[in-house]
Amino acid sequence: MRRYFFSLILVTLLMALASFILLWTKPEFFIMVMPLLALYFGVVTGVQHFLVVKSLYKSPRTFVKTFMASTIGVLFIHLAILAIYLLTNPQNGKPFLWAFCIGYLVCLVFETTALVQLINSEKKKRNQN
Repeated sequence: MRRYFFSLILVTLLMALASFILLWTKPEFFIMVMPLLALYFGVVTGVQHFLVVKSLYKSPRTFVKTFMASTIGVLFIHLAILAIYLLTNPQNGKPFLWAFCIGYLVCLVFETTALVQLINSEKKKRNQN
């Protein structure tokens, strides 16, 4: 778990750095919430992973329920954040939408890869016993 959170912090910092690189290279596409989006995605992904991993050590039914519920809950939270920002700041809508989609994709790939690796290692442990 410690290794996962270290990797998540690294990915979050890289996303924030990418937003600052955009500020230095193409400032017309930069909006002030881009570094905060990296932090938002890092926190949401970390909480979701913690809940799913905690349920992994319980019954398979609990794991599936928790995984599906957390995925749907996170999607609704993302949708609410998108709607609120786009309704309150329509002038910055396009750059925000691009930054949000890229951040979502990066965290989705990161979380899926980490979860598949964890499940595979747990299967190996159970097969050895």
